[in-house]
Amino acid sequence: MWSDKETNIDYLNFGYLVDLIAKIATDKNLSPSTIGLYGDWGSGKSSLMKLALQAINDKAEKNKGSDESYSKVLCVEFNGWLFEGYEEAKTSLCGTILDALADEKRFDKDVVDYAKNLIKKIDFKKILGKGIKYGADFLLTGGFGALFDITLGNALTSLQSSAKNISSDQWEEIIAKFKQDEKRRTEISNFRKEFKELLSKSKVENIVVFIDELDRCSPDTILEIFEAMRLFLFVDGMSFVIGADERLIQYAIKTKYKEVPGNNIDIGKEYLEKVIQYPITIPQLNHAEVNQFLSCLLLESSLSKEDFKTFLNVIHEMKPDEELTMELLEKEAKTIADKCKSSISLAKQISSVLAPSINGNPRQCKRFLNTLSMRQSLAKARGVNLDRNVLAKLLLAEYFKQDFFVDISKKQNMEFYKSFESGEEIDSENVFFKWKKDEWVTNWMKYGPEIADIDLGKYVYFSNVKNRYGHFRLDMLSPTARKCFEYLADGTETHRNEALKMSQSISIGERSIIVEELFTVLESASIMRPEILRSFTDFCINADMKGEALKRLMEIPAEKYGFDSYGQLTLFINNLPENDQEKLNNYLGGNPEIKKAIERASKLKDL
Repeated sequence: MWSDKETNIDYLNFGYLVDLIAKIATDKNLSPSTIGLYGDWGSGKSSLMKLALQAINDKAEKNKGSDESYSKVLCVEFNGWLFEGYEEAKTSLCGTILDALADEKRFDKDVVDYAKNLIKKIDFKKILGKGIKYGADFLLTGGFGALFDITLGNALTSLQSSAKNISSDQWEEIIAKFKQDEKRRTEISNFRKEFKELLSKSKVENIVVFIDELDRCSPDTILEIFEAMRLFLFVDGMSFVIGADERLIQYAIKTKYKEVPGNNIDIGKEYLEKVIQYPITIPQLNHAEVNQFLSCLLLESSLSKEDFKTFLNVIHEMKPDEELTMELLEKEAKTIADKCKSSISLAKQISSVLAPSINGNPRQCKRFLNTLSMRQSLAKARGVNLDRNVLAKLLLAEYFKQDFFVDISKKQNMEFYKSFESGEEIDSENVFFKWKKDEWVTNWMKYGPEIADIDLGKYVYFSNVKNRYGHFRLDMLSPTARKCFEYLADGTETHRNEALKMSQSISIGERSIIVEELFTVLESASIMRPEILRSFTDFCINADMKGEALKRLMEIPAEKYGFDSYGQLTLFINNLPENDQEKLNNYLGGNPEIKKAIERASKLKDL
C-alpha cells in the first residue's frame, strides 16, 4: 500500500522544478519574494514543496563551515488548513515564523529571548485587523504593500481614479478609518524594525516559509494568510512558497471581493498576480511519466533499498518523453533489470489506459494501485489467488467503463466476448457489438493479458460492481470533480451552470464516473426528476458524451418520463444527429403523454 501524504522521494523526476524553487527562494537579490506552486488536486504540490525544503536544507548543510554559517537559512512549514476553526490563521502564521526563531536547539539564548519577547509584545490581531473598506482596490492599484504603506493623500488619489462612484458618506468613512489606522500602521512599522533586528541577531539570511494546502481553506482564511505574509514581505531575506490550485484561490478571492467600484477587472486574477511574483505550474504527467511513476511505486515495495536507489538514478537521468523500457534498464542498470521486469510490464499495461483517463494525476495513480493491492489482500485472506495483471485489466474497466465491465462479468456473455477479443467480425446479435467502435475499449483491449478463457467469477466476486450508488467510485474523484457531481445532483440552475464550467478541467475518466453516478441517481428515483435529467443531459452535451447519454436514457422505461421531463430533453434532442433524434423520439413516443408532446412539437417545427 502507498501513503496518500507527501513524500521526500522524487518519483516524478521533478528535480528541475525543485532546483528552481530552491534557487528563487534563497536568492537575496530577489527577496522578499513569493513563489506560487500551482497544480491540480493530487498533482504533487506537497511532495515538491517537501523536496524543495530538503534541497535548501541539504545545501545549507553542505556549505556548513561552522555553527554560525549553518544558521544562515531557516525553513518554516505552515499548513493554514490545520489551524482553520481553532484560531486565526494570520495570527498562527506570524506565531509559527517567530516560534522558528525561538528554537532553543538552533539559536543561542539572546536570540531565543528576543524572539519570545517579540511574540509576547506584539498583538497580531490588532496590527493585522481589518483594513479600510476598499482594501482590495488599493492593493490592485498600489501593489502588494499598499494596504500598510499607503498615505491618506495617495489613497484618495487612487480612489478618485479607480472608484469614481463612491458617495460623500463613503469618502468620510474612508478618511475616518485612515485616521483610526494611523496608530496601527506605526505599530506595524515598529514590528518590522524589531523583526529585522531579530534576523540580524540570529544571523539568518534567508527565511523560506512553505505554505501548503491553502486551496483547502475558506476564502476568509486565504485572505488572512495573505495579510500575514504582507507583514513580513518588506524584510530582505523573506520568501514564501505557496502550494495551491490557482483556480480555487482565484475563486476564493472573487467570493470575498465580489465587486470593486469603478473597476472592470478579473479581481481573482489581478489580486493573485499582485501577491505571487514567481508562478510555477506543475505539468500534468504524460503517458511516459505515468508509466515511470507507476513503475517507481511498484518497485519500491519489491526491490531492496540499494536496488531501488539504482532504479531511481536511471529515472532521474531520463530525458523528457523518453520511454522506460527493459532495453533501457538493461543498458543503464543491468544488475537489477530482471528484478524489475514484472513490475514494469504491469506499469505499462496500466498506464496505457489509466494515463488518458485521469489527466496524468499522481494521486489517482496511487489510489488505483492501492485498490489493486487491497483486492489482492482481500482475496488472499479468503484463500483465493488473483492474477495481478488480470485484476488490473478488469479494475480499469470497472473504474472507467462500468457498463462494459458488467457485460464482461456475466458468464453467459463469455462466448460472445471470445469472438470480440479474437478480432472476429461480429454483428448486432453479439452483446459486445455496441463496444466495437468505442475508442476507450479498443485501447483497453490492446494491453494486458487476454481474458476470454479465464474464469472471471472470483474477480467479479471481489469487485465493487454490486454497489449501485457508487460511493466508492465517487471517492476516486478530485475535489473539483466531486464538487461538480454534487452541484449537478443538486439540480438547481445556478449550481448546474457552475458545474458545467468546472467540467472543462475534469479528466475523461472523471467525466465517465460522473455520468455513471448521475445516471444512477436518475434511474434509482421512484419518479423522474426533471432537474436531474437536465443536469445529466447538459453535462453529457458539455463533455461530448451524447452517445453515452442516448444509450442510457433509452434504458429508462418510457412510461417513467412525464411531460415536464420531455421539456427538459428538448435541448439535448436538438444536439443529436437527425437519426438519433428520431430514435429517441420513437422510444419516448411509447408513452402516450409524451407522444402528444412530440406531435405538437413536430407541427410547430413545420410551421
